[in-house]
Amino acid sequence: MDGVFPFLKPPGITSHDTVGICRRLLHERRIGHSGTLDPLAYGVLPLYLGRATRLIEYAEGQDKTYIAECKLGFFTDTEDSTGQVLPFSAVAPAGQIEKETKSVTLEQIEAVLPRFRGAIEQTPSRYSAIKVNGRRAYEWARQGIVVTMPKRQVAISELSLVAFAYPFFTLKITCSSGTYVRALLRDICLVLGLAGHMTQLVRTRVGAFTIDQALTGEEVEVLQEKALLPADTVVAFLPKLDLSDDSVQTLVRGQVRPIEQADGLYRTYGSHGFLGLAKVTNGQLKVEKNVFLP
Repeated sequence: MDGVFPFLKPPGITSHDTVGICRRLLHERRIGHSGTLDPLAYGVLPLYLGRATRLIEYAEGQDKTYIAECKLGFFTDTEDSTGQVLPFSAVAPAGQIEKETKSVTLEQIEAVLPRFRGAIEQTPSRYSAIKVNGRRAYEWARQGIVVTMPKRQVAISELSLVAFAYPFFTLKITCSSGTYVRALLRDICLVLGLAGHMTQLVRTRVGAFTIDQALTGEEVEVLQEKALLPADTVVAFLPKLDLSDDSVQTLVRGQVRPIEQADGLYRTYGSHGFLGLAKVTNGQLKVEKNVFLP
């Protein structure tokens, strides 16, 4: 099987578990995913089968949309409801005064959101999959070892309050790849001078894949290969380039081909359909990622 489809990951399992489930359902060993979802979260998890797995790296950078719920009252070490309670002083910067959570209003929450829109600097959760000193951050955290988490630049293109009923508030977030929603909620709470942690997370979109398209395990089991979308769906955002048979043969031999085309990355097609990705540099065409070339 070669193709891609959005899976509806249920809460309570890891993204790796999801891959294992679909391997058994589809009897296909070559399955990978992009955009890891925490066990707590549910929603869209794109899965790639067969030769489509070669395109995962090009999907990793796509924007994502989430609905996230935060509960005010206390921080946790994992920054979500699965963790252990932490005192405010363990998370808040020195000298920051904790406010009474009962005093917060919808208007106060909305007032702090603008500072988190656009390009921001974020410190990921200690319980994240980021590698620090050669190991995953969560591995250090589970051993009780404190490491310095590297800060990163992320982009928040949409951040809006969709519900508020104390002690809960819910946000809609559209963000760049690499954004940690748990950390975003933590930082919003800190600006408010309140403690809080994430209680629910739903991913409603990854790139072109939406939650309305996502399939459950039961649906995948019934549909089998019919569940798959063509592999080039993953790179539909790239410009299309149709190639002659002669050009295809040149690429198959690993040679470059002169071409009058603007520099950039293209999804390429021959007489038999999608071939893979090719790159044009200074009028020269060369294979970037072979997917279906002979």
